[in-house]
Amino acid sequence: MAITFEPLPVEIFRPEAFPGRILTSHRRRELLQHYGAESVVELQFSRKMAQETAAEFVDELMAIGPILELWVGEDFALGHNREGTPARLQELLSGHGTIVHAVPRISWDRREVSSSAIRTHIMLGAAKEASIIMGHRFQVEGKVVHGAQLGRQIGFPTANVAPPQGIVALHDGIYASYASVDDEPVLRPAMTYIGTRPAVNTGERMIETHLLDFDGDLYGRTLVTSFVTHLRPDSDFPDVQALIEQLGHDERATRTILEMDLAGEFIGAV
Repeated sequence: MAITFEPLPVEIFRPEAFPGRILTSHRRRELLQHYGAESVVELQFSRKMAQETAAEFVDELMAIGPILELWVGEDFALGHNREGTPARLQELLSGHGTIVHAVPRISWDRREVSSSAIRTHIMLGAAKEASIIMGHRFQVEGKVVHGAQLGRQIGFPTANVAPPQGIVALHDGIYASYASVDDEPVLRPAMTYIGTRPAVNTGERMIETHLLDFDGDLYGRTLVTSFVTHLRPDSDFPDVQALIEQLGHDERATRTILEMDLAGEFIGAV
């Protein structure tokens, strides 16, 4: 069984310049364990930690337990004045029998892969491109809350989730997506709207997911939405009938894309 140390809230030094995390801590642990990690230990990042020397940080790591191998990026640096380069870490850890591996950066489509590039794709609505780089789909998780129920009245009932705090925000609009409820392993075909509903009742920004061919009560349940691709930007409409017609086009486009996806013809990321 994996052992997880719950971290204290991470201190963001410049919140006005930080667009948000790509993954929640919970989802990151899930992925690490999916790929074979037996234990996950999380350390709190704070101003105090930022002022530590590389030697002090290594002492903290060694206090947790022996380290056989340490894997970092080739341009990785930690500690005060970024002194903890891979070479410096190897120097500090060599007496403990630890091998430090500096992983070179990789490129995709002649562009360097980085968390900054992934965030940019997400904020532009390029969910497909972000998924290819990450190797899995960008997801949003939250509790389903009550809404105005207009979707049910016009034939497109939605499960509404407030955008999670601290997670990088997807561009507004309509997406082909999948949805899973609570801990069920089933990925249900869906289309998802993100925005403030300018066509009907502009208000708080929400994530509204319409599960295709589904009929049931989802209030209070946990919904995980996995985004496949952006279909169109958010739009206003002259009347509700025009909105209904456009949603019909969106649903047909979503079904086509998800059929292609399931056949392996749209995107390889899962």
